[in-house]
Amino acid sequence: MVQELLPLLPKELGNIALGVAIVGTLIGAGLWLAGSRISRSLVTLVLVSAGGWGGMFLPRWCHWSIDGWAPALGGAIIAGIAGFFVHRLWVAVGLGLVLAAWAAVVTWTLCKGNGVWSLPKFEVTTQFSVYAHDLWLSVPDQVRKILPFACGAAALSGVLAALLWPKLGIVFLYSSAGVSMVVVMGLFAINMARPQWIGLLPARTSSQVTTVLAMVAFGALLQWRIAPSKAGPKERRPLVIHD
Repeated sequence: MVQELLPLLPKELGNIALGVAIVGTLIGAGLWLAGSRISRSLVTLVLVSAGGWGGMFLPRWCHWSIDGWAPALGGAIIAGIAGFFVHRLWVAVGLGLVLAAWAAVVTWTLCKGNGVWSLPKFEVTTQFSVYAHDLWLSVPDQVRKILPFACGAAALSGVLAALLWPKLGIVFLYSSAGVSMVVVMGLFAINMARPQWIGLLPARTSSQVTTVLAMVAFGALLQWRIAPSKAGPKERRPLVIHD
């Protein structure tokens, strides 16, 4: 698994990229161990930021002759309300996305064959839709045949599991997302700063997968104990002293 990620990781991007990778690793560790404690606030904050950012660029995308601050404000408010009051649905969507990403990595590892693959060159002037099309066509044929079905099944399983068992879904969302960030951003930082440390990691793919799954299980068990219950803390009865 690590061997599949290393060729895709850039090595020389400067100290700013290294700092971002280290901060991302620390954030991932926080999500892995305690993300469920602040889930509703975190989801609301992320959606407020996404709604504001999308609203800011909406007039440019739709060729409207208005300033972006009004759609940004409206998008932030609407997205924030949706994140706060429909928190359970967003947790389910998040878990589905994480599982879909994991399914993509597994599909790539099993079906890519012996060919060498590299990311298409990206330029600032390149449109996102054009780059996404080129990226998809550069993927090996066998991966393209299986990838949509594998990711779709994984995403649907994550969404349904989180909707049926909310507490289970929330702890596995933050544990798996946190571990994913720790692995990817941690490898990114090590690859730039101390590439020789990569040799200390388990060489066999089975050992790497076992380690990652054990980390996810540990984070889920820990957060199961600290995650807030749906009903909230029980009210204490007033102490009555009888004569």
